[in-house]
Amino acid sequence: MTELEMMRWILGILVTAGALAVTVMYFFRNDTASAPEAAVEATYDRNSLQQTLMSSASNDTDIAIHSSILESDVYEALQQKIRNGDIINESNPIWDYLEKTIAHSSPKFKSRLYVLAGGELKPSDLHMAMLIKCGVSPANMAMLVGRSKSTITFRRKDMGRKLFDREMDANSVDRLIRLI
Repeated sequence: MTELEMMRWILGILVTAGALAVTVMYFFRNDTASAPEAAVEATYDRNSLQQTLMSSASNDTDIAIHSSILESDVYEALQQKIRNGDIINESNPIWDYLEKTIAHSSPKFKSRLYVLAGGELKPSDLHMAMLIKCGVSPANMAMLVGRSKSTITFRRKDMGRKLFDREMDANSVDRLIRLI
């Protein structure tokens, strides 16, 4: 092997190592987790997270909405949309602001949802979970997303099956999501 070939080989290794380092740093950064980041979350596996939430939900105490959510501009914007009867489409930037606000009070909210959902979570499911986390009533959720209240109840129950592998009433699903 010539000296030039050796240098190319070493340079290739360094470039590969650098790319690997960037990839690792991307997956372990501290901001809101995406679906791939949820897969590498070491804090909980799906079963232990389900068990932790289920045992925490057995307490009779009401789960308060975090003050940083209630006092946020995006929460006020949601309330204004509710008062005006406005529908929020899936591409509306309010969802990004809501996600960031929730991440401030519950940094692992999104990644834990992805863990519970086995990595399969539709944007509409995330939006509903965020509205639940903010304490939005089912009637107001229905209005905000342009669906019937019965559809919202069905989707909340469906989230229970998807996240917790069991049939449960919609209010129990809400309680568990607020614990995340």
